[in-house]
Amino acid sequence: MAEFTSLKNRKLGLPPGSVIYTGEPDNEVVNISVIYYQKNFYKKETFTENDTINFNLDFDGDIWINIDGIHNTDLIKKIGVMFNIDNLSLEDIVNPEQRVKIDDRGTYIQIVLKMLSLELLTKEINYEQISIILKDNILMTFQETPFDIFDDIRHRIESPKTRFGTHDSSYLAYMLIDTIVDNYLLILDEVELEIDEMETKIIHEPSQEDLHNIISFKQNISLLKRFISPIRELVAKLQTRNMLHYFPEEMKYYLSDLSDHSIIAFDTVEMLNNRTTELIQLYHSTLSNTMNEVMKILAIISTIFMPLTFISGLYGMNFHYMPELEWRYGYFFVIGTMITLVVCMIIYFKKKKWI
Repeated sequence: MAEFTSLKNRKLGLPPGSVIYTGEPDNEVVNISVIYYQKNFYKKETFTENDTINFNLDFDGDIWINIDGIHNTDLIKKIGVMFNIDNLSLEDIVNPEQRVKIDDRGTYIQIVLKMLSLELLTKEINYEQISIILKDNILMTFQETPFDIFDDIRHRIESPKTRFGTHDSSYLAYMLIDTIVDNYLLILDEVELEIDEMETKIIHEPSQEDLHNIISFKQNISLLKRFISPIRELVAKLQTRNMLHYFPEEMKYYLSDLSDHSIIAFDTVEMLNNRTTELIQLYHSTLSNTMNEVMKILAIISTIFMPLTFISGLYGMNFHYMPELEWRYGYFFVIGTMITLVVCMIIYFKKKKWI
């Protein structure tokens, strides 16, 4: 942790545009995949950071360049020079804690998003940053790790039957963003199911562990809200006239559909955030009701035993002259009276619906 903090502190005092990696130490080899595609053509090339990297920039189709790993700042700078990407954009790319945003840099746009994944066993939400650069017919994606959710898109590009046809790299950018947002919705559905199960458990059998689980849910949803809430504004910017240079008019229907998905994700995460707050209230309310029931039972038991205690105390005072003490059936009479009192009180409580 100290090493990670020191990496972040390395940027303190440096001028804007300083390309300094601020993430956790990573010794993995950076891999680069390049896909050249058009209606009747497909080609894929792969490189590592140790290879001589050559891009066929004269290709008249579309190019998707994917970089897995952002810790090699020398490589990132080299790619920035090759594609005329300014240092401010490169600085955002190598900062894995960069907020979700979209920037128009004149000759290209930069989009920063978070890809989310849900651990099925621990129910923890993991995330990694993805930066998208859209420049003419070239789409570049910078990822922290090789993990992503774009395999279906790659398969579509590989197959001539499902390839994008006349759609250009802006459509690919839309597909990537749409896949990320749809994945948000899947994760939100899983979280909602977990909340439903937790709510049922709290109502019927609350425990101290439930409070810890609720707090964990609250933290996870706060994380989701942090990454999902800006998506609505980001997609809205994609639909402005300033973006027509990157997303042509025929993309407006796709962007409108993407906007609907982003609004649903935003509304859902807000709803889940409210539900977790209500879960905490439900937990305390259920515990309070349970405690009230316990106190009610104890009060009823105390009330039942009160006259019995009085009778036993009365005849336990050890006075010498107490007529009932010399009576042959005195003991049985007192026991019968006690039993009769208990039965009558129970009947009365039942009529009052106290038990």
